[in-house]
Amino acid sequence: MGSPALAQEKGVASASGTESAEKVQKVFRAKCNQCHGSHLAKPKGKFGYILDLGRLAGNPKIVVPGKPGESTLWELVSGDEMPPEDAKAGPLTAEEKDLIHDWIAAGAPALPASAATSSESADDTEPSELADLPFYKRALFFLGRFHVIVVHFPIALIIAAAAGELWFWWLGYQGLHPAVRFCVLLAAPAAIVAAGLGWLLAWTGAGVSAPQILLLHRWLGTVGAVWLVAVAASSEVDARRMTRSTRSRVLLFTGAILVGVTGHLGGTLVYGEDYFRL
Repeated sequence: MGSPALAQEKGVASASGTESAEKVQKVFRAKCNQCHGSHLAKPKGKFGYILDLGRLAGNPKIVVPGKPGESTLWELVSGDEMPPEDAKAGPLTAEEKDLIHDWIAAGAPALPASAATSSESADDTEPSELADLPFYKRALFFLGRFHVIVVHFPIALIIAAAAGELWFWWLGYQGLHPAVRFCVLLAAPAAIVAAGLGWLLAWTGAGVSAPQILLLHRWLGTVGAVWLVAVAASSEVDARRMTRSTRSRVLLFTGAILVGVTGHLGGTLVYGEDYFRL
């Protein structure tokens, strides 16, 4: 049988854990539930269970119990990435950040079943923050959604250009083939538009559940767009000289690889890192 002192110590620890969970859930409800609540049909980042502490603590991609430094949630909070600067609820205070840090450090305890159920249903009707934003911000957020449509054009065009370049090169064609030139000239402006829309989409909070992948995706996409402009410029020089330079081919093939990797990262943000696992 356990000693009374040990039982009392466990009871104190349990009470402390419940208190920590209650406090951190209040923070999440006030500052995070607008974008990541279970009441939303399309929560940002496909993450809509911020008030379910048990589920939250059970997802190692978001929280590593006992290790704030290895938890994505703490990285976003400590880096002031979440909530975003335009969030209706405003930024987290230093005290609120400390509560989140201490909750993770304490092992990310969950609330008792009865308390969790009543608490999670309390704010199911909370409205989205978008309705309260200025018109220009709502317009920019709306434009950002077109990223997922526009982005397919530069990817397809530059891959088609690279494939065509290889084919005509193998056939012994010495100059810039009109089909390759057409694809490259369309891919460059399409990539610039797609990259700009991508930044707007990220501004709304899309992809925040995977900040490292989002960071790579955004900056590789930006570099890729600029790279395709260089590809187009180099190809136009070749067209005027009626030849095909090694420089242009290297730029084209490298650009196709860069855009392909960026596209893969974008798919990972949407479908997860384990998409190809059997």
